[in-house]
Amino acid sequence: MRSKISGFLAVDTITKGESLSPRQKSRESKQYTARIHVADIYQAILASMSVRSSRRIYNVVDDDPAPRAEVFAFARSLVERRDPNLTVHSTVPDTQGRIVAAEKRVSNARLKEELGVRLLHPTYKSGLQGILDSWRTKSTYSNETGDV
Repeated sequence: MRSKISGFLAVDTITKGESLSPRQKSRESKQYTARIHVADIYQAILASMSVRSSRRIYNVVDDDPAPRAEVFAFARSLVERRDPNLTVHSTVPDTQGRIVAAEKRVSNARLKEELGVRLLHPTYKSGLQGILDSWRTKSTYSNETGDV
């Protein structure tokens, strides 16, 4: 199997104290981008290993391409609800003076139909919620283990 994997979902991009890299900034202006949860990447790899070798390409993406700003806003709201004291860095796309490259929305239909993959996180909202549900802040971890 050959695959094209979309952007990975991760809350740390929202909460890290650094500015976006130049490459990340160049992607901010895109209208729609696709993402995928790492658990769904794992599923796709396992499913591909169970079928006879093929030269087909499978798009490993979720069902809900969305603008980067929309995804970041949703992630920020999740993090802020979970821990209002956590600093969440906001970024606003600067699209003035830049030409936005053509974009494509890709389909994962072949992945689902031919490999039988059923996404655990079919949308970025489900994926980010799943990540946040399993994410522990340092203070929460310390309280649970008794570490100071």
